[in-house]
Amino acid sequence: MDIRITTTDAKIGIETINARLERKSNPARMEIRQKQALLEIETEKPKIKIDQYEAFASAGRKNNLDLAVEIAQVGYQRVMEYIAEKAEEGDRLAAIHIKEDPIVEFGEKAVYVQQREFNIDFIPKARPKITVEEGEVKVELAGGPNAFFDKVKINFVPHTYDTKYIPGKVNIYMIQYPSVEIEYVGNNIDQYV
Repeated sequence: MDIRITTTDAKIGIETINARLERKSNPARMEIRQKQALLEIETEKPKIKIDQYEAFASAGRKNNLDLAVEIAQVGYQRVMEYIAEKAEEGDRLAAIHIKEDPIVEFGEKAVYVQQREFNIDFIPKARPKITVEEGEVKVELAGGPNAFFDKVKINFVPHTYDTKYIPGKVNIYMIQYPSVEIEYVGNNIDQYV
């Protein structure tokens, strides 16, 4: 048989758009506004007074007035001792009933030097006087004890979350339609039917 059949296959096209989920979020935040607190600190330093006069005086370093008083006392004591000694010598000279000669005794007494005693001593003998006046520290918050909390402003911004869904799509279309072609290619045609 002289028939030719030609077929064309169908072709389809598929286009897909994927679904999407878009998310946008802002974290929660806290806004704090605060005026700076003012702290007032007032200090008074401690005072230490050291009086070394007694220690220096015991070592022989006195002020002019005390030194003059001490020298006057020593001078008065020596004058009184000298007067007592001369009065005793006068009484001895007046006692003529005693057979011994007092002038020889006075001469012997003046010739011989008195022995002096030596002693070791440590100075100063007195301690310095130390007095302490305590200092003071005053700490004060400007505006009173609640001033710090009155100047704090807190604003809370909550968390925001935005979600957007974009659905997916599938497009199907024909690229090529199917076809069937039948063709007679022979020479024999039967014309009688």
